[in-house]
Parts: sequence; C-alpha cells; structure tokens
Amino acid sequence: MAGQTIPASSRLGHAHAALYSTANVGFYVLDCGASVAAKGGQGSTLEAIARALNPIAFNSEGTAGLVNIAVDNSQWDAASLQKELRALGTVDSINLASATATAGGQFIVSA
Repeated sequence: MAGQTIPASSRLGHAHAALYSTANVGFYVLDCGASVAAKGGQGSTLEAIARALNPIAFNSEGTAGLVNIAVDNSQWDAASLQKELRALGTVDSINLASATATAGGQFIVSA
C-alpha cells in the first residue's frame, strides 16, 4: 500500500520511555537470588531456565543473578514465568524457589 496516508487519529504516536513491540513479545527480568555468572553449560542453572521457559532471547550478565528474557507474550506473563522458574527448585546449587519474574519496561542492547 505504497503512498497510503494513515490518519493521525489512527497512528500510535510513539513516546519516549515507553516499550513498543509490533509482535507479541514480552520482556522480563528474572531474579535468581544469587549470581549465576558461573552457572552456564550443560546441566547448569542457566540451561535449566532456558529449557523450562523456552525464551525467544536470553541474556545473563554480571553477578547480580539477573537474567533478561524475551518470550512469546501470548504464552507467558510474569506470574506464570515465576511459577515455572520456582518449580525448578535447586539447580546447580542455585535455589530458585524464591526467584522472581518482573515484566520489563525497557530493553538495552549493547556491544
């Protein structure tokens, strides 16, 4: 539909400090309660989380125990992610029974 003009009343109007997605992608922060910096590889905490939640994108940086994920938001919300995460119990000496999942308001990509 090249050249089609969309009336202003029908446009979204993107704003600063607001998260937009044209797909049904949800961004969440998982707090594992302890550093998972050394918990990668087969049989690891990070692998168990990735296998259980099947994220579209997955990233763990630093030593704060945080994991950033992007998931299909038609399948997940913060409560269901948290329930599944906690159900993993203790994996590779990390107790996930008190882990939390919080909907993210931003995502950052850096080199």
